[in-house]
Amino acid sequence: SMPIERIYDGKGLDAKLLTIVEPFCIGWHAVKRAKVKEGDKVLVVGSGTIGVLAALSAKQKGAEVYLCDVDNKKLNYVKDNFGFDGIICNDNPYSIQDSINRFTDGNGFDVTIEAVGLPQTFQNCIDSVAFGGDVVVVGVGKKNLDFNFTLIQKKELNIYGSRNALKEDFLELIDVVKKDKRLFEKVITNVYKLDDAKEAFENFDNSDDITLKVLIDFN
Repeated sequence: SMPIERIYDGKGLDAKLLTIVEPFCIGWHAVKRAKVKEGDKVLVVGSGTIGVLAALSAKQKGAEVYLCDVDNKKLNYVKDNFGFDGIICNDNPYSIQDSINRFTDGNGFDVTIEAVGLPQTFQNCIDSVAFGGDVVVVGVGKKNLDFNFTLIQKKELNIYGSRNALKEDFLELIDVVKKDKRLFEKVITNVYKLDDAKEAFENFDNSDDITLKVLIDFN
């Protein structure tokens, strides 16, 4: 059961697309926390489902969006399919700094969004953001970070935690997804029948294939 005020009108969207709305809201809410606007340069660290949806949220706001990950195969997939402005493969200690210099003329990104949940990816966001910039933490972490917090002061950073979403995020995104169904359908990379649910979880855990949103079909 669910309180009636928590049930929102899907406005005729297919059930598949409606499954995207909830995780999409997480990225959308994060982007709103940082007040991303047209012309901002935004770096999203993490190209999983939430990271990609956060990046798509920033694109909807008119930002210039870059994605960073250790998986070059996935980065190329999301760049080709979603039209992001650039990718950074974080496979060595110098790749992020070199890319910051190349993409931002050494100034850093206006907004960085952490969508992994690891100490080093949070550090990447701190290092990559411009002076006076915004850092949004979305990834859920379980490890501590030995962190030189004076960087927050030196760079006069604004750091936001972002958790889940609000009713207004759901209502806004239902309209956004409805306007561009074909684009957002690309977030769904795997669909399994209910009888294959065990295989779905195993493949998601172990597969080297590119996997974003995974659905289980109850029909």
